[in-house]
Amino acid sequence: ASILLLVILGLSVGYSILSASFNINGTSTIKSNSWEIGVGDGDIVCPTGQTCTINPTDPDSLTPDEAGPNGAIIWTDGNTVYFKHLLTKPGDVFTFTAKYSNTGSIDAKVSSVTTSSLNATAQNFMTYDVTYANGTAIAAGDTLAAGASATFKVTVAYKSNIATLPTAAELALINETANGHTGATSLFTVTYEQA
Repeated sequence: ASILLLVILGLSVGYSILSASFNINGTSTIKSNSWEIGVGDGDIVCPTGQTCTINPTDPDSLTPDEAGPNGAIIWTDGNTVYFKHLLTKPGDVFTFTAKYSNTGSIDAKVSSVTTSSLNATAQNFMTYDVTYANGTAIAAGDTLAAGASATFKVTVAYKSNIATLPTAAELALINETANGHTGATSLFTVTYEQA
């Protein structure tokens, strides 16, 4: 029994001599960042030859013809750009640009691009397109670095190659009333996420 006790005591001493501890000790901090992508009041541009009322006090109270010949009413809430424009004859085209800026400190990328098209009747007489200002398509994966901006071009056209003008019934369908606004409605959405 005393030999067994000596063996156990010897193993215990041997184990304690061969044991060691390993520690990891560090400090982590989080840097302050900001996420801000949007369009400012001065970032909407109406091309030469077109008259635009930009960011009026009460845009809902105005009609497109109140903006003047070949004019438009364009306004923004910082995230969405809204517009009203009157196309009067085949071949009429309305276009404007809006600059979206990444004023935050985090790089962004386009996660999705969705379009809610014009209704079927409107598509027979009109086209609606949103691209980068240089005409390149906006696509998922496109990046917008912190401090950078991207300019989008919106183009709405009354097709020039139509065989007949829209009937009163077709005009009623084209100029539907939705969300308190009358006219052909389309929505284009670019969603950004952290790059």
